[in-house]
Amino acid sequence: MDRNSCLNYFQAFPFWEHMTEEDRNFLLDNIRELHYPAGAAIQSEERQCLGTLFLLKGVLRVYLLSAQGKEATLYRLRNSDICTLSASCMLSAITFDVQIDAETDCDLLLLPAVPFSRLMKNNIYLENFIYKRTTEHFSDVIAGIERTFFMTLTQRIAAFLLDEAADTGSDELALTQEAIARSIGSAREAVSRSLKKMNKDGSIQISRGSIRILDKRRLYEMMNTF
Repeated sequence: MDRNSCLNYFQAFPFWEHMTEEDRNFLLDNIRELHYPAGAAIQSEERQCLGTLFLLKGVLRVYLLSAQGKEATLYRLRNSDICTLSASCMLSAITFDVQIDAETDCDLLLLPAVPFSRLMKNNIYLENFIYKRTTEHFSDVIAGIERTFFMTLTQRIAAFLLDEAADTGSDELALTQEAIARSIGSAREAVSRSLKKMNKDGSIQISRGSIRILDKRRLYEMMNTF
């Protein structure tokens, strides 16, 4: 992406009109374009606090990783979304570190942590924008926690599949059973058993590396059966 394309991209954000010309040029001078293949670790224990990520294309998974290797997905980011927790070291209200993986091939713009910190200090509009985006993503985190504590495994899988269908606009989901297990924080074997039952009752159709939703009404019924 050339400088003019970056300029056009950032002009759409509400903080842009409140930035000085110096800060605008500073942002454009420091922005980096990155590409990550599917499966790549974007942020990990070895590479913490990159800065703010602007997702141009692809799907990112933001998650926590325990010392024992257990994963808990916080949320996913898709085309045109912004990852603020990749700059958590610069956000005073955030006191934990996250891991970020590319679930698909991803094209990103990165504003590194140091220039990001300078711009945040110079511009309260940018600071408010970043904290607002962070707060919005925490709604997804709370929804995930509620499902973990108050839903059965089958209900969590049904909710996850319906959310994925809504986000992608397709009933054909490119998902492995391992990916579903990671996303909802369960064991692959348990997820596999539940998916087989859902496949048998006609709710879904399982293929290698994909799942097709056949009966959304049935999935909604599963979610609301207590």
